[in-house]
Amino acid sequence: MPLSFAQSRWLSLLPLLISLLVPHAAQAQAATPDPAADLLQQGHDDLLRQRYQDAMKAFKKANQLRHGTCADCYFEMAVALTRTGEFDEALKSCDKAISCATTDLVRTSSHTLKGNILQNMADDPKKLKAAEAEYRAALALDTNSANAHLNLGVVLLRESLVAEGIEELKNYLRLAPDGPDANYATKLIAFPKKAGLPLAPNFEVRTLDGQVVSLHQLAGRIVVMDFWATWCPPCVSSVPELKNLTKKYSREQLVLISFSADDDESSWRSFVAKKNMDWAQYWDHDGRIRNEFGVHAFPTYLVIDPDGFIHERIVGLDPQKTVVARLKDTLQTMLPEK
Repeated sequence: MPLSFAQSRWLSLLPLLISLLVPHAAQAQAATPDPAADLLQQGHDDLLRQRYQDAMKAFKKANQLRHGTCADCYFEMAVALTRTGEFDEALKSCDKAISCATTDLVRTSSHTLKGNILQNMADDPKKLKAAEAEYRAALALDTNSANAHLNLGVVLLRESLVAEGIEELKNYLRLAPDGPDANYATKLIAFPKKAGLPLAPNFEVRTLDGQVVSLHQLAGRIVVMDFWATWCPPCVSSVPELKNLTKKYSREQLVLISFSADDDESSWRSFVAKKNMDWAQYWDHDGRIRNEFGVHAFPTYLVIDPDGFIHERIVGLDPQKTVVARLKDTLQTMLPEK
């Protein structure tokens, strides 16, 4: 089943799930060649390409060849299940990976992943406490696990244990000063109340009018990312409301950028000109920006706050309100009108 924003927001802020796979893939390759190892590598490659069903088939076959005792298989199955939103099954796979593991590396990674899943399931104090326990179990096995320190820091902040959380984030920065999440850890130390919100990845695009726009250069302003297409009726019907939105707020307060998923460039250009869509427009023909932000439905709006965190993700239709009306409700809580 697809991930809701509440579920996907935390997964999207860390590339941890993929980075955890690397040691296991290397371990499989280093072992004595056998069909199970080949299947494990095949599944790993499918997982990285987001072919989750194919990956699951390969991991299950590999596990069968290893008589149901393949810890690496269970771990990677848990990652695939997490990515498809099957959290309960993913937790079971983590437990199996821990019980079958013969190395602390696998146990540490599995406890960390289990903590991530628990964090992701709900803003539930019991789930957060259980996630904290998993990260502490990982650190008991490997006190130098940078990822476990980072994730423990996040969950402690979400539990309002600010001083302890910041200390764990500093531990991450000490162990991985140039790590992939160093910027995220630094941001959370500065804005601890935003733990649990994803930090938006930077992007740089050349818009329809030839301007180069990046998220970094828009720091300090609210950025609304509009993912749309000319073949999407709700997207088309939203254009007048979006136009009004650009007039309602100052550009120093809010920047709207539309990312088109159209296949045909000329159709996109003609539509933008016909509708006089005079704000920043980008033709995301290769899906680069959509993939970076995990967008799979149209229209989708991402509201990024002045500090670079994704404040809200608004997707699809609501019979009671248009998507833009829901967007306006969010903005009213964030900005005074011009």
